[in-house]
Amino acid sequence: MKRFTKAAVLGATALAAGLVTTAAQAQEDVITVTAQKREQTLQEVPIAVSVVQAETLENAQIVDALDLQSVIPSLRVSQLERSSNATFIIRGQGNGANNPGIEPSVAVYIDGVFRPRAGSALSDLIGIERVEVLRGPQSTLFGKNATAGVVSIITQEPQFEFGGVVEATVGNLNQRIVRGSVTGPLSDSLAFSLSGSRNTRDGYYENLGNGGDFNDRDRWAVRGQLLFNPTDNLSLRLIADHDEIDEKCCGTDRVIDGLTAPLIRDVLGGRTSAGAGFNYQIATDFANENQIENSGISLQADWSLNDNVTVSSITALRQYDDFVNFEGDFTTLALLGENTRGLDVQTFTQEFRLTGDWNNRAFYLLGAFFSDEDMTVTDSRIYGAGARPYVNLLTATGVVQVAPGVFIPNPATSTITVLEAATGFPAGTFYGAGRGTRFTAEQSDRQMQLFGQVDFDLTERLTLTAGLAYFRSEKEVDFTDVTRNNPFSDLNLVQVGFGLLLQGAGVANPNDPAQVAAFAAANPAAFAAIQAASTTFPSSGAPLSNPLLTLFQQGLQPLGAMTPFPNSVEDGRTEDSDWPYTLRLAYDLRDNVNVYASFARGFKASSWNLTPDTRPASADVAALRAAGQLAADNALGLPTIVNTAEALGVAGNQRFARPEITETFEIGIKSQFDWGFLNVALFDQTITDFQSSIFLGAGFAVTNAGEQSARGVEFDAAISPPAIPGLTLTVSGIWMDAEFNDFPGAPVVSGSPEDLADGVPDGRGDLSGVTVAGVAEFAGSFGVQYAREVGFGEAFVRADYQYESETNLGNSLPTSLTREVGTFNAGLGVNLNNGLEALLWGRNLNNDEYYTAGFPTTLQPGSFSAYANQPRTYGVTLRARF
Repeated sequence: MKRFTKAAVLGATALAAGLVTTAAQAQEDVITVTAQKREQTLQEVPIAVSVVQAETLENAQIVDALDLQSVIPSLRVSQLERSSNATFIIRGQGNGANNPGIEPSVAVYIDGVFRPRAGSALSDLIGIERVEVLRGPQSTLFGKNATAGVVSIITQEPQFEFGGVVEATVGNLNQRIVRGSVTGPLSDSLAFSLSGSRNTRDGYYENLGNGGDFNDRDRWAVRGQLLFNPTDNLSLRLIADHDEIDEKCCGTDRVIDGLTAPLIRDVLGGRTSAGAGFNYQIATDFANENQIENSGISLQADWSLNDNVTVSSITALRQYDDFVNFEGDFTTLALLGENTRGLDVQTFTQEFRLTGDWNNRAFYLLGAFFSDEDMTVTDSRIYGAGARPYVNLLTATGVVQVAPGVFIPNPATSTITVLEAATGFPAGTFYGAGRGTRFTAEQSDRQMQLFGQVDFDLTERLTLTAGLAYFRSEKEVDFTDVTRNNPFSDLNLVQVGFGLLLQGAGVANPNDPAQVAAFAAANPAAFAAIQAASTTFPSSGAPLSNPLLTLFQQGLQPLGAMTPFPNSVEDGRTEDSDWPYTLRLAYDLRDNVNVYASFARGFKASSWNLTPDTRPASADVAALRAAGQLAADNALGLPTIVNTAEALGVAGNQRFARPEITETFEIGIKSQFDWGFLNVALFDQTITDFQSSIFLGAGFAVTNAGEQSARGVEFDAAISPPAIPGLTLTVSGIWMDAEFNDFPGAPVVSGSPEDLADGVPDGRGDLSGVTVAGVAEFAGSFGVQYAREVGFGEAFVRADYQYESETNLGNSLPTSLTREVGTFNAGLGVNLNNGLEALLWGRNLNNDEYYTAGFPTTLQPGSFSAYANQPRTYGVTLRARF
């Protein structure tokens, strides 16, 4: 395959963001990428890849990974609940969120080292050379968690010439950022670099309760590097880094105010977050804690055996600690008294690569990758003092007059109180302060991959690429350290309701088998009707139903029975293996135009549900019950029982999600002209057993979507009109149609048509044939920039507009909750010849307002909350290079 010449290569697709480098300037600088784990120019590499260079990061005020989506339309990065809870999504595919056992579908690498959790890649971007975003399955070369794509961040390596940069930023919301890097030689063969940053900002969500404002910034990072070149053919690069985050995140709007709101505000005197309208106000009874410590060390060795063969090794050891104490109920009432989660993740990775060029006809790569990860999860969900009074009002069946003409629910008639007495528990047991769940889970994850790829020039212009990998994963989970004293969630409301219906029919003691048998013999039709009614929801409109099931439908049995494992039935192990592969043909139509067609298979191993909602597989329930190990006895000595979900047959398999497989067919064209470039890719992507983890307000639903597909076209282009030197116009975008081909038993809105289709309003339905929510049909970036040489240096102005068409926030949310993005960013700067630079910048200058994600509000049936985007920010950055 003919290699593009230096003059034929134009800059990155990231020009869509408004890069200061013009098309003409880009022709002078080859943009190198390592998307195939070897250096190639951006235009010659025949895959869909976007590159954001250091200059773009600086001039577009891209501070961290969350900002990258503003320059790459195919990438979306969402921050939910807390600072570390980020999800990377490429072409509509991504997962992970705040279930620690569900690993992401987009792999994040920094300097060739895999970051297993998104929170370990969210520190400020300092000393960066470029960011590459590879779209589509990359499991052949990148292995672990790369079914949707890869985000690869490459830092600047130490230089043998002394230099550096220091910058300071002052912005609204009292933002203060200080960053700097210095590099230079320590000897003829040893160079160093040191980079650091400090970023603080006030919160933009006003807290009407206690604990201070939300969505602030308080983080710092440092990175040190040594580059040792003892000989001409050996290079050693040692990198050590550490960063910390201590913030209050994340604020929410109460976008749908359910029927519980008057109880909270008018009866109990509490406050809630502001309703829809982007008021940026929240109300909590204590401050969120988000504390992250992330550190690691890596050594990369590259040894050139001769001019054609190179051996490389990357060894890394990383430590990631993440603690959050999240208020969780979004009110000033103490519904949740404690809601903490902690992660302790230790990861060792080792990669070996052998690369070579055979007879100038074939470039080959052989490699092996090993990952050894140990993770400890600590979790506590404990009710506060406000939980029982609230639930008493919510479940009251009568009213009481508190003023002339003013009636409120009578807590003395609470269904919870009645059930408490009927089942023999002391008063105040159900939803009592200090009751709930605690657990500690440990997971070991060993993953190994052997991989190889060859690029063979069939002719001078036609190249065949074939890659194959063998992937194996072994995970072992210990979920035996469980403490529970929350018996209400263990109650089988079907069984209890059955007894109440029998009592209503005249059976004095429904717990006496003899009395029940006598009634059934004497009244077979009535008995059959009562049996059917015990599993019938009142909302069905049936003449006879189980009134207690309303409590289940309202989500008032969270934090249910957790069966510890390993046990006699479940060994807590998964072993997965697969053969990911890549096939591609690339053809140079002309020296400046190439086309390619590819098919790739990606694989992600099983993911465990490491939350209080973990449940055994339906097929294991009977065996566990026979062994006396189902739903372990709690602190009150409640005997092992079947809970409501199991009795209704809707418990499902919440223990782990099966492996996820992505297959993508793609054709593309990359072209370079004197006036700019145009790149286009068409893709057809199918995901089998997509690993879904969705928060439903009181817990997580973990399941596999049978099949999800996405078809679309991506494009990016830049135009630098010869008649107007210094002017560059850029555009990039993606059209995509994503839908669930097969997804029965999916989490849906409770009471929605999908939920009621099977007659059981359990929040489950069939989404087969339904559009995947949260994936815009079109997303685009449109930019303009003008740079001009002046006597004292260079002056430039840039602007970009980011657009996403309207889409639903989530398939488990009401269709009225949507997002549509139209954000305007701009900057004005000067770069002086003496190394001083100044930038006046603004992001979201039009103060565009949209929600990034939503969820059912915790313990408040009918209410929904959503995370709002960041409002307008602006500031001044001063920079000095030396």
